Amino acid sequence: MPRNPERDQEIRKERCDQILSAAVALFAKNGLSSTKISDIAHKAHMSHGLIYNYFQSKEEIYISIVEKNLCILTSLFEQAHRLPDASSYEKLTWLLDQVYCERWDDAVFYQVVADQILTSDSVSDQLKTSVRTSIGDNLKLLTRIFRVGQEKGELIQGDPRELAFYFMNMIQAVLLAETRGIYFTGTPLHRNLLQLFLPKA
Repeated sequence: MPRNPERDQEIRKERCDQILSAAVALFAKNGLSSTKISDIAHKAHMSHGLIYNYFQSKEEIYISIVEKNLCILTSLFEQAHRLPDASSYEKLTWLLDQVYCERWDDAVFYQVVADQILTSDSVSDQLKTSVRTSIGDNLKLLTRIFRVGQEKGELIQGDPRELAFYFMNMIQAVLLAETRGIYFTGTPLHRNLLQLFLPKA
């Protein structure tokens, strides 16, 4: 039976996604240096050798995951910034809902691993630069949202870049807390976070 190139490509993508999904939790928990290919293979329910049909090393898997998540989160920030006819408050609400509800796994991985990347000696300077660039680009988009919101009286006054920086770091803090099992009852915590940036009535 002749091979179907399109089906072969689909299978390859499915296998790659399976490997990346298995590796996410391991890298987030153990870091790059303490995660082995055999660990990833076991979690992905694949043989050790099969992994090498798709990735040359655990470093290549790690970089693939990081690049994928950089693109996903940067895309979310760009979409929030471009939301038509939305106030700054609505844009920030949409962004938080996407991060906490729709893209939880992606966001958690990004926040945990981004911190590992920037402090690790085993990660290339090129990858560190990519992460810093992504964080900087997202901060610029948030700063614009805050600046417009301040001009319209929707958000508190202050240096918009500084407020955007606080906002980003609060997102990270909440994500990291909840990955460690620290939860609060009542109103979803990410909605409470947004209240801190609204003008006093």
